[in-house]
Amino acid sequence: MPACGPSSPNNVNDRPSYLAAFLRHPYNRVALLAAGCAAVFASIPLGWTGLALVAVVALGTEVLAALAIPGLPSFRAWAEREHHHKGRSLRRERLLSELANLGGSDALASYQHMRNRVLALYQSADDSRTSLTRQDVDKLEDLTVDYLGLSAINLSLKQRKDHANEDLVLKRIAGLQSQLKNSALAEDEERQLRAALAQYTEAMQRSRRLAVRRSALEATLMAMPDKMEEVYQLVITSPYSTDMGGKLEESLSRLRIAEDVAAEFDASDSTDFKSQSQPYAQPNAFGKTAQKASRALKA
Repeated sequence: MPACGPSSPNNVNDRPSYLAAFLRHPYNRVALLAAGCAAVFASIPLGWTGLALVAVVALGTEVLAALAIPGLPSFRAWAEREHHHKGRSLRRERLLSELANLGGSDALASYQHMRNRVLALYQSADDSRTSLTRQDVDKLEDLTVDYLGLSAINLSLKQRKDHANEDLVLKRIAGLQSQLKNSALAEDEERQLRAALAQYTEAMQRSRRLAVRRSALEATLMAMPDKMEEVYQLVITSPYSTDMGGKLEESLSRLRIAEDVAAEFDASDSTDFKSQSQPYAQPNAFGKTAQKASRALKA
């Protein structure tokens, strides 16, 4: 299963194009703009010869830089951070839109509070006297996006529960079991009834499993804002602690629960209970919503 937290730079599939990152780098754009200006000024006294001379020098320098700079560890680390931040921003926007569509106003309010705490911690990290780094705060910001993903899954499961009709399925199971007691059934009819009974039974088991998992998910969502507040208070009360990184990592280890929780909600368990009661029905709009939320969390 793909990690539901932030994408790791060590994952080859998630690595950016280092050459493209170099070409888009602000310093490279400034250098190209400066070369263009120099070419224009050189063309005034020398004409096309001056323009071509500057262009050749600039092109040669650009090629050499493109061969060397993308391979530097420091540049690669910068490119991976930028790539991760862009992916996180896109994922945040998708999840915020998803929560708005699902009516998750409470979840959005909790997220906004956590987000404000993270922004305050970014300001603390800019203080040169503290050992807190922006990379440390980035981990907390990743967790706020994980919170959005978990909230989207929780709301989807809530809608699923509202649509489920467990009593109806129990009655149908009882009816099937009663029909199977008829010794006069043809072999083909008995096979079809047993297949339908197996599907209803599987749907019941899935519904009960999801009920347990949803309870764990709700507990997680209630705990995350409080734990984030603990981390915030830890940093604010002792901003110049020399072991800030170790303390923050210890707190983060208790917050790093999104992947374990999301692992419980795979695509097979997000199929609507009502659709399962109809053997050949396709997943309804809710099933697609839950799967989309799960994929967003795992992205």
